[in-house]
Amino acid sequence: MVSERVNQIAANPYIYKLTDFNNVRVATLGNFSMFFKISERDIIIMLFWDNRQDPKQLEMMLDRP
Repeated sequence: MVSERVNQIAANPYIYKLTDFNNVRVATLGNFSMFFKISERDIIIMLFWDNRQDPKQLEMMLDRP
């Protein structure tokens, strides 16, 4: 499932939702989310997040604008 989502992101990264975090997008994977950034040459997977965790911890891991 992860490799399928990574392939989808590589093919069309802009279809995934832009978050409130600084230029970070999110793709869901069941109970998990994959947060990533798009640069001119790369797609950078920042982290995998278990959606059942406290979201305040996520705020500490990702930059706010």
